[in-house]
Amino acid sequence: QHPSPPPLIASTTSGGTIGYGIHANAGDKLTYRMYDPKVSYDEVNTETAEEGKIWYANVVNYLNWASFLGYSGSGRGQPGSDAGSLSAMQAGWWTDVIDLMFWEGYSVHDYDIGGGGDRAWYANFALIDKSRCPIERGSDGVMSGADDALTYASMEMNEGTLRAANNETLGLKHSTPLDVMGYSSSFWTAGIVEASKAKYFLLHESISTGSLGSTTVYLNDGGLVDTTGIVTLLQLQTPKIVAFYNNNDPLSSLSSVFSYLFGVGAATDTMNSLEGPELGAVFPEELYGEFINNLTDPNVMRATLSDVPVSDNSYLGVSGYSLSSLVVFSNEYSDAFLDSFDDAAELRAGLDERWPNQFPVSLSAFDSNMLAMKADWLVVKYAEELEALLG
Repeated sequence: QHPSPPPLIASTTSGGTIGYGIHANAGDKLTYRMYDPKVSYDEVNTETAEEGKIWYANVVNYLNWASFLGYSGSGRGQPGSDAGSLSAMQAGWWTDVIDLMFWEGYSVHDYDIGGGGDRAWYANFALIDKSRCPIERGSDGVMSGADDALTYASMEMNEGTLRAANNETLGLKHSTPLDVMGYSSSFWTAGIVEASKAKYFLLHESISTGSLGSTTVYLNDGGLVDTTGIVTLLQLQTPKIVAFYNNNDPLSSLSSVFSYLFGVGAATDTMNSLEGPELGAVFPEELYGEFINNLTDPNVMRATLSDVPVSDNSYLGVSGYSLSSLVVFSNEYSDAFLDSFDDAAELRAGLDERWPNQFPVSLSAFDSNMLAMKADWLVVKYAEELEALLG
């Protein structure tokens, strides 16, 4: 008799939290666009769903950058000239938007939104000391004083267990799975906590707050500390980790999300890994070069590490142990994927120039379906590896 495989644990951040939340709460209702090399342009350009089911990416129809956020779209996370509309928003407004997306997009009521069943699911978010805002960042983008003003946190979405990386007591006035999905995906707070004093004063009341010990903190997108979701799994001393990295920046232009985990310096942006390489290091520095080369190689887009020594990191709440396996899949542009289609020329011509990883928030049905097929294609490509790893 073979032993039972270890339980699967999900760890999500930012848009990944919303995506996993949709799958966990409406997965049985959804039709996904799977990879098919013979698919036509017209088929890809359709919100296709089986009878009685819903197109998996229906959320894109309810996630409008300008109308929901009052942003001009002039930059990721940066309020535009019409940002005054956001000043009228009260804390919790973003959770209301997600509630709307679940109901209008997937017919899931707010009171039915849960943690997704038997599988443990950790949604990650970042805490910033309110008294230190607006924050200051150095020329490399790293936050000044992050060691005591920026804290990583998570909630296990089935049991409602809250944890801050520094082990101080974390208090949230609202902590349902819907609320925490809102905190975990609040990318827009970066443009407020990092803004000028005038913009911060105008917009700060739109950000939800909690308490960390005796300190009032803002609740922000988890990517401000860890965009990958890997840190929470290291906190749990998970023996094997498979990570799918989908961000709206190519790794060739934003590598800090991984380099800081290896203690390697790089410039970061307004929304990712503000703690820097000294606070973020958990893996041996000498392993980084091959790791990032494999992730950015469009013919590979997969990095693996085996028997990795994980370092103690009190800032991230990680205790040292030996990680058996780490596999990370990236989302870089791939000619090999596009050339695999019979109708490659027409499909290429239909892609937005920002595909696959430079969209601010939302994207078209065509681009969404191409992105889904690319993810499926990549998993199929490495299926034997994954099967051997996961058992």
